[in-house]
Amino acid sequence: MHRYSAIVVLFVWAVCTAQAQKMAIRNNLLYDATLTPNIGVEARIDSTWSAGVDFGMNAWDIDKDKNKKWRHLLIAPHVRKYMNFRNKAYRYMVGYENGQLVCKDSLFLRRVNYLELDVIYSHFNVGNTRIPFGLYSGVKNRRLQGDLLAIGAKYGYSWMLGRDWRLEAEAGIAVGYAWYKEYDCATCGTFYGKDSRLFLLPLLGINISYMIDWKNK
Repeated sequence: MHRYSAIVVLFVWAVCTAQAQKMAIRNNLLYDATLTPNIGVEARIDSTWSAGVDFGMNAWDIDKDKNKKWRHLLIAPHVRKYMNFRNKAYRYMVGYENGQLVCKDSLFLRRVNYLELDVIYSHFNVGNTRIPFGLYSGVKNRRLQGDLLAIGAKYGYSWMLGRDWRLEAEAGIAVGYAWYKEYDCATCGTFYGKDSRLFLLPLLGINISYMIDWKNK
């Protein structure tokens, strides 16, 4: 997995360098609930568009004695289109100039809607476990090791929690293709062969996000 991690680091570094003062860093709390630490970086492109990448990795066995594992690395670049169906903009105070109060408009304050397009890649090694939503039911009796690639879309809603924090709720679906090797559940169990399949994957998130100078134009 180290080579994939290096790719993620380089991607995040490029995004951070390009928009170092117009960024948001977030964590998906639902993804944390699957025992997978994760982080997302989002860079603002203009007043309504942003781009970023989400990264998550589970690198340990759930139960080593039973070889129960949910090991995987996930990389998901994305673009977002922010909208507000009720108001075109909100105004916020930025200070005084020549004795006059100065305000600016922003679509990133209070409550906003957004649409997001994701490209998802994952390298996985899972076995003797249950995957949510009934996906890969055969993993309960097998160990699968391979890769998947998917394209997904999400609709989200964002609430401001303060000057620099926001809460996001999002849901969507992805369609993808997985290719993998199949083994018996033992650590070095019998090799049954290679397989592949198309799949639909629900996309859910409750994100807590910290914004770095996001509102300044």
